[in-house]
Formats: sequence, C-alpha cells, structure tokens
Amino acid sequence: MSKANDRALRFYNEVLGLERLHYGIWLPDDEISIVNLKEAQERYKTHLIDNIPDGVKNILDVGCGTGILTKELIGLGYDVEGLSPDINQKKMFTENIDAIFHHLTFEEFSEIDRYDCIIMSESAQYISIEKIFENAKRSLKQSGYLMICDYFVLTNAVGPFGNSGHDYEVFMNHVKTNGLTVISEDDITESVTKSLDLGKSLIERALLGLEIVTEKARDRHRHVSRFLLWLFKKKIAKLQQQFQLLDSSEFKKNKTYRFMLLQVSNDT
Repeated sequence: MSKANDRALRFYNEVLGLERLHYGIWLPDDEISIVNLKEAQERYKTHLIDNIPDGVKNILDVGCGTGILTKELIGLGYDVEGLSPDINQKKMFTENIDAIFHHLTFEEFSEIDRYDCIIMSESAQYISIEKIFENAKRSLKQSGYLMICDYFVLTNAVGPFGNSGHDYEVFMNHVKTNGLTVISEDDITESVTKSLDLGKSLIERALLGLEIVTEKARDRHRHVSRFLLWLFKKKIAKLQQQFQLLDSSEFKKNKTYRFMLLQVSNDT
C-alpha cells in the first residue's frame, strides 16, 4: 500500500460522478449502465454494514476512498477513522468528514488495542499479507474483527490476471497460521463482474470516438501517425494489457472475489 496520487479516484469521482470506487454487487437481471453501477455499489455498501457484528463501536476504514463509507458509518453511530496514503483521498476525507484521518500506509500503522473492527474494502490487495495480519492483530481489541471484501488470485491464474491481488490459498493459510477464526465467507465473484463489462464498454466507446475524431488527421499525416505509434508502442502495449483485465470471463477463470469476516481469537 504505497503513497500515491490516485488519478483513478479523481476520474471515477470527478468525471463519472461516482462516490464509491469498488465493484459493487449487481443483480442477475441488471442492465449494464452507470445508474445500475451506482445501485450495485450501494448494495455492496449495505452488505458490508449489515455484516458488522453486534457490539462493534470503533472502526478503522483502511483505504477509505472518498470517505463515503466512513461518513455513513458515523451516521449510524459508529466511531470511525479513515486511513489512506493517497493525497486525493486525504483531501476529500478531511474536507467532508469530521473524523480522524491517518495519512499513511497500513504497513506504517502502529496503533495498539484500539478498534473493534477493521474494514478493508478492496484495499487488502495493496498490503503485504504479513502486514495485514501483523498490524490488524496489534490494532484490534481482544476478539476484534477484520472485514475484508476484495478479489484474490486463483492458484492456476495465467497472464496479467495473476499479477494483482493475493493468492487466495496463500491468504487463507495465513488466516489459519495467525489464529484468526472465519466467522463468515461469501464468494461474490458472479455478482461483481458486470462492473468490468461496464468499464470495457465505456473504454470501447471512448476509443471509437477518438478514432472517428482523428480519422481525417491520420489520413493526411500517415507518416506522423506511424511515427507516433512507434514512439508510444510500449505505452500502447501496456494499455492493451490493462484492457484485457476488463474481460469478465477471464476474470472469473483466474480470480475469486470474496467477502470474509475474520475474528482474532482470545489467545493470539
């Protein structure tokens, strides 16, 4: 979880008008659209909140994004703090929410016995497995909870899909070796992947628009066009690889998206 300027956050928030940055939980009959994405993300948020155990009061929202989850949890009566190394997330959080914000990585976090629950919504993938459990166990009160909602890499993953996210089996082995109890776990892969289909559709439309707009210029200056393609071939190849990651069928072959609620046992 490195310190960065998250431009994706700004794009989703300022261009697409999305307050939430996660995949969302779609219904089987939902048509692919920005409106339904917002509803899917609302459903995702509700799923997280509904699974917060009774008795939880103090929560740390790790990788808090725009802070919308933190704000809603505070409205429900929870004492919540946000954490993120990103400068844009800090700006949005501190301008809109009256709560403590920790501007650092979770690897750098060192609070002791402070929280009843730590929530990692699509942020665990950016943190080393060892530090997830080491710092969570230290920061949680006795019998505290670690809630994780994120995608993981399957053991036989191939291509670019194997390059992001923790290996699922390795992660679950760390759950056992660190003495955490699995209170609940759900495979919600099928419910989240329409977000990829939407992203792919938006990019395809944008590329088609760019092609149409630049068609005349490319016809007039073919030598310049070829030179530019050669000059930026590495960046183009990288973009093509990123575009592959929006293939929902390949995602389901290589990754699993999981909700899990873990609890620190009394004797760890």
